[in-house]
This record gives sequence, C-alpha cells and structure tokens, in this order.
Amino acid sequence: MKILCIVGPTACGKKEIAAELLNIFNDRLHFISCDSRKVYRYMDIGTAKPPESIKQFFSLIDIRNPDEIYSAGDFARDAERIIRESLNTAKIPIIIGGTPLYYKALFSEFFEEFKKDPKVRALILDKMKKYGIESLYEELREKDSELAKKLHPNDWIRITRALEIIYTLGIPASEARKKLRRKIFFEAHYVGIMQPMRILYEKIERRTNEMFEKGLVEETKRLLDMGYDENLPSLNTIGYRETIRYLKGESELAEAIKKTCKNTKVYARRQLRFFRTFENIAWYNLSESTSELINHLQSEIKNRIS
Repeated sequence: MKILCIVGPTACGKKEIAAELLNIFNDRLHFISCDSRKVYRYMDIGTAKPPESIKQFFSLIDIRNPDEIYSAGDFARDAERIIRESLNTAKIPIIIGGTPLYYKALFSEFFEEFKKDPKVRALILDKMKKYGIESLYEELREKDSELAKKLHPNDWIRITRALEIIYTLGIPASEARKKLRRKIFFEAHYVGIMQPMRILYEKIERRTNEMFEKGLVEETKRLLDMGYDENLPSLNTIGYRETIRYLKGESELAEAIKKTCKNTKVYARRQLRFFRTFENIAWYNLSESTSELINHLQSEIKNRIS
C-alpha cells in the first residue's frame, strides 16, 4: 500500500499545506510528523511546531523529553503502528516533514534495532566521560574497523551506538546491520514542496527573526534551567546551539540570529540534496503551482477515501 508523504526543506510551507488540506477534509486526515526535533517536549519555538489549531491532527510530536534518544528505527516502528491505527479508523495517514533519514528507515530495508539494555548504554557513556570520545573511537576501530572507517572520530552519537550493538550482540555493528534488516510493509508516494532558493532564504530569515521575537532565548534558558545539558543531541541543533552561545556570553544576540539564519539555509540545501536522491518524487514549486499541488493532493486523498 502506498502512503502519501509530503516532503521538502525547512520553511518551505509544509505546515501551511497541511492546514489547507485540513480545511478541506477536516478530521479525515491523520498527519504523522517526520521531524527529528519536533518529537521533543518543551522545544516548541525552536522547532517550529504546528500551531495549536492543527496540532491535534499530528502524531509523533512531544513524545520524548530532550534527554531521551529517538532514533530512525523508533520512528519507523511508531509510524507503522500509527498508519495501521489510522487505516483501522478510516482516517487517511499522511507523513509530513523534512527528516530524510526517517523516510529511509520506514520505506527501505533499514537496520532493525535490537532490544537495548540501559546499563550497557550507561557504561559506554561513563567511559566517554572518563576517557573521552577518542578512546571510544579507538575501541571501535579494534572491534569494527569496517564501520569505524565510515565515521568521523568525533561522531560520538554513532560511535556510542555502534559500541552498544557490539556490547549487546557480541558481533561487529557492521555485521549486525547486514543481518538485522527490517521488513518493508508500506510504499511511499512522495510529493515534494520546493521554492526558488531566494524565496526560501527570505522565508528562513523571516521565520528565524520571528522565533527570537516569540521567545527562543527564553525557551532555551528554560530548558537549561530544567537541567537539560547543552551538549544533548536535541539542544546541539540549529537555533538552540546559537542561542546557548549567546546565553553564555560568547556572542551577541544579533550574531546568534545571523548564524541561525545561515545554518538553517545550509541545512535546507542539505535536505534538498538528500530528497533529490529519492525515487519517483513529484516536485511542486509553491511560488508557481500551489493550486496544482493542492489539486494533486486532493485527488490522492479522495482516491484513498473511496
């Protein structure tokens, strides 16, 4: 079965398209957020979550605390469950978001994650704290040289996950990834949203300024005051990372805003490059063919309803 997926770079207009479709189909739609940062609670402004008026129609938003890991494999399992639940209740599931790896996890033979032991994870993180990431990278080189060659020595997230696999399963992570392949249950019908880069950059600049005006600095400070470490993967991301530098007195506010804009533009280009590797994706330029896009999506949804 093919699942409708609305993809595109950050700030391209995905939420606006979702809102327009909801105006047409009301509660017949169930959106599944495909965004690696919107899963985190308390991180609202910096992740540009949907407005409250439509947020109730989205799943996989606000499901983890900022210090919890949410992997591509977690997304694939959750998305499959929600797709089935939606179909069982006569709703049309639509996946929407800009995290390419999550789509790959759901629609390709992605690595099926094993049952994890929190004690193993804690042991590895304790090692990193005591001896540094360099020590863990050397250990990975000894135990799985094939994978180590593909990783940057400072990529502590992937290094620690690889060692977690080795400690738990007793085999190299590269070998485990070949053996533990998950089954594919659904196909993707990709609809891509794009705009001329000049317009997209203008939207990114406008949205970034709005984030800071709405209280991104206060939101970031609140997260730090709650005890969340600035080096967490959730906070070491665009917007929060630059704001933390400002809060620590390492930059001026204007510089934080400027760097957030710049880094978001780089991220948008990277998203587009990744999405263009997807097969059979139909691209629509919102500056030229918004009505054509809406008509296409309406047609696809009506076919699924019937």
